[in-house]
Amino acid sequence: MGRKSREKKERRLAQQSISEKEIFLEGIPRLCFYIIRFGVYLALFAPILVSGKFFFPFVGPKSLYFMALAEIIFFAWLILIIFSPQYRPKINLVLIALLAFLIILIISTIFGADPSRSFWSKYERMTGLLMWFHLVVFFLVISSVFKKPEEWLKIFLVSISVAIIISLISLVVWAGGDIMGFKNSSRGGATIGNSSFMGTYLLFNIFLALWLFFNFSIGIKIFSGFAIFIMFLATYLNDARAATLSILGGFFLIFCLFLIFKSQRKYLKISGLILLGTSIFIFLILFYLLFQSDSFVQKKFIQLATKARLVVWQAAWKSILEKPWLGWGPENFDFGFAKHFNPCMFLPECGEEVWFDRAHNIVLDTLYSVGIIGFLAYLFIFISVFYLTWRKYFKSSLDFWTASIFSISLIAYFVQNLTVFDMINSYLMFFLFLGLVGSLEIQEKNKNACEIKQNAIKERRLKKKNWLVFLILVLFFLSFYNFVIKPYQSDRYVIEAIQKKDMNERIAFYKKTLESSPLGKYQIRDFFAHNVLEQVQRQSANSNFNIAGLKDEIDFLAGELEKSIRESPLEYRSFLTLGKIYTVYALIDSSKLERARDVLEEAKKLSPNNQQTYWTLAQTKIYQKKFDEAMSLAEKSIELEPRLLQSHVIAIKIAKMAGNQEIVNRKVEEAIKIFPEMESELKKFLH
Repeated sequence: MGRKSREKKERRLAQQSISEKEIFLEGIPRLCFYIIRFGVYLALFAPILVSGKFFFPFVGPKSLYFMALAEIIFFAWLILIIFSPQYRPKINLVLIALLAFLIILIISTIFGADPSRSFWSKYERMTGLLMWFHLVVFFLVISSVFKKPEEWLKIFLVSISVAIIISLISLVVWAGGDIMGFKNSSRGGATIGNSSFMGTYLLFNIFLALWLFFNFSIGIKIFSGFAIFIMFLATYLNDARAATLSILGGFFLIFCLFLIFKSQRKYLKISGLILLGTSIFIFLILFYLLFQSDSFVQKKFIQLATKARLVVWQAAWKSILEKPWLGWGPENFDFGFAKHFNPCMFLPECGEEVWFDRAHNIVLDTLYSVGIIGFLAYLFIFISVFYLTWRKYFKSSLDFWTASIFSISLIAYFVQNLTVFDMINSYLMFFLFLGLVGSLEIQEKNKNACEIKQNAIKERRLKKKNWLVFLILVLFFLSFYNFVIKPYQSDRYVIEAIQKKDMNERIAFYKKTLESSPLGKYQIRDFFAHNVLEQVQRQSANSNFNIAGLKDEIDFLAGELEKSIRESPLEYRSFLTLGKIYTVYALIDSSKLERARDVLEEAKKLSPNNQQTYWTLAQTKIYQKKFDEAMSLAEKSIELEPRLLQSHVIAIKIAKMAGNQEIVNRKVEEAIKIFPEMESELKKFLH
């Protein structure tokens, strides 16, 4: 075959491959592509969603909305790649890192303390294994489908626009305004509901805007500059301190890298190296001093952050040492925290917060959940980004601003997460960043025209397999119903249940809530039980109140809490609440007191240093007229933390009910020595 004939054939093959490629984006493949594109745009609006009709209005709507769209675009992508091989995933280092961490999450869930809780999570967080599946497939789709700069530009413009809206809402509220029903509060955070979580979300968008500023035209530069100003102002004024410092630190690191890699003068490069080395050294010194008792860094940290933080970190560390390799499993922090509960948690110096489901530190939270192996896999995700971006930069296939901004932004994100934890807002942005980096790696692996031609021939065979499309649709509806629709129904039923005035209607909605989905079942049972306990407490002073009228409701909730302690035998809170329920039940049937005692004794084993157990157990002894045993329990709670007034008051009341004035006098004197400012109030018990 002559040279001209060969060239003619190659042109014909190239034209064929191009036309084949275009055909793939007609009909169903084209529809799937647009479903994916607009599904991603819509997913970026998740942080703005809030609804008072949900159990946790700032979490449930966002999380369920994102999971719904993630499933839609994922199953649309599965159909797309049947017909269009160019959108099939290519192996890249970021994908390998994510899959490695996901596998560790799965193993840790299976062998963890409570696999059900690890998989489903609860409506307050919704960051369990189920959410991670949705996040990983979200990454898989966006890194495989979006490969052109203009496609990512549109995505980032949508994200930044949403972030600007949230920032403006927060600024209006900060200024004392009332917009969209938001009013100024100590939590802040506008539609995100927490200033720290909002700070993390805005951190990502600020770096996105910075990237757009250095990579696109003047119009985009003006928009990006405005966005950076508004978002940083919102972050700073809403007291998102960790995010503010991390953003500034990130800017400084980018400046150092600019001096090192882009400056032409040697003395500037050396200055950049010195600044970078000095900043890293200072950070490590400050981090070390943070954990040194009474250091100026620790004192300043306690002053700025909640005073409970260091106490919780200590409990987390003790728990990590018990299960160092694969951890306790995702979402199971409650167990270790209860076991290593510090009795000072009730005091102002320890934050006066007694329930924690996170360590509020990404290192400790990850080590606790998935152990050392999982933490190394988590670090590998960051390392993969650094390696890919800077490798491409040094190969001159990636510009400096992309390499520096996308790597440094993840450092800033990691550092600020040393004092907070992730929710759907930050996870959404984190995986968006990973998606871009993953797509950059995939672009290097595009196939040539002949390979596309060969794939095209194979796809004509696949077109005949319509049953694959049918199977994908069946799987989609099953997944969407079980993982989106049913949790949505359960979430909505919680609010409807507590709004019902009639007891029978409440019980009916309790059942509907708990039968709809396992998501958050332990928390929902506990919430319903506390709702009834509060109702009894509010109405107990009313002479016309008859607790027997709530018997069926208390029976039902006691039965549900019995399920909780069977299904999750390490859940201290369920044992404590069930003990309270049975103690209250004693007002109807005193035979339940024995069960209350047994349950609370188990609770005491799970959290031996938590005063709440001793207070509740003392109440059961009072109902049984066993005042000596009740006093012994009260004294134990005093022994755990003598500076807690409530324990002293309980002991005084028990002595008074027992009619032992001598003990009353002694307990009052002991309390006055510790709380001299309460002398007048305490002396009232002497009369």
